[in-house]
Amino acid sequence: MGSPHKIGMIMTTNERSMDPTRDLPRAKELLPILWHIIDRWHEAETGIKDWENAVRAVQPEHTGWAGYAELLQLINTFQWHEEDRSHAYEAGDEILASVKRSIDASNARRVKTIDALDVHIWQALQTAGLPNPDAPLHSESPASIVDRISILALKLYHIREELSTAGGTSAEEVLHERVEGISQQMDDLALCIDQLFADIAAGRRRMKLYRQVKVYMDPKTGRYHSGLTDSGPRPTVNGTES
Repeated sequence: MGSPHKIGMIMTTNERSMDPTRDLPRAKELLPILWHIIDRWHEAETGIKDWENAVRAVQPEHTGWAGYAELLQLINTFQWHEEDRSHAYEAGDEILASVKRSIDASNARRVKTIDALDVHIWQALQTAGLPNPDAPLHSESPASIVDRISILALKLYHIREELSTAGGTSAEEVLHERVEGISQQMDDLALCIDQLFADIAAGRRRMKLYRQVKVYMDPKTGRYHSGLTDSGPRPTVNGTES
C-alpha cells in the first residue's frame, strides 16, 4: 500500500541562504522522507530477515538531518516488524528469545539515532547563533518529536492497510476514525516542529541538548545499570555505525 504523501523537494539554495533554520527538519520535507522509507521497506520486506538485510535493502538516500530521519524511520520500521514476529501465534521460546535480543539492539540504535539527530540540530542552531539563552525552554527535543511522527506514520500505514480489506464490515467505521485521528496527530506534531524552529529562530524559545539514558537489568546479576560500559559507536546517515 502506497503512502499518502509524495516525495518532496529539499530547500533550494536561495531559501537556505535566507533562513537561519535552513539545516533543520521541516514538515513539508520530513513527512515525504519518512513515508518513502516505509514504502521502500514494504517493497523489499520479503527479503529482510535481520537488521543487516534491512540496511542493505533500504539505504538512506540523504545526508544531514534528512539522513538521520531516514535512519530513524528505518529502525522504527524494522522494530515494528520484529515486534510482530514476537506476537506470532507459532512463535516458540527460541524465536521469542531471538526477537527479544533483536528488539533490545534496535532500541539501542533508536536511542543513539535520536541523540545523533538532536546533536546535528543543536550544531546547526549554534552555527546560526541560536538558541537565545534567555528564551523559555521547550521540554521535548526536536528529534523526539521526529521519532513520534515516525511511529505514527507506521501506525497510519498499517491501519490503512487493514482498512483496504475491511470494506463492508463492522470494523470499517472504526478504522476510518482511527485513520482520521492518527492523521490529525501527525499533522499537529508536524506543525509543532515547524513552530518550534520558527520560535527558536525568532529567539522566543530555546532547546537544550540532553543525552537519552536507557536503564537495563543485567540478567547475570539482577541489578540495573545505565549502559555506561556500552556507549557504542554513534550512528551515521548511511545506516551503518562509526
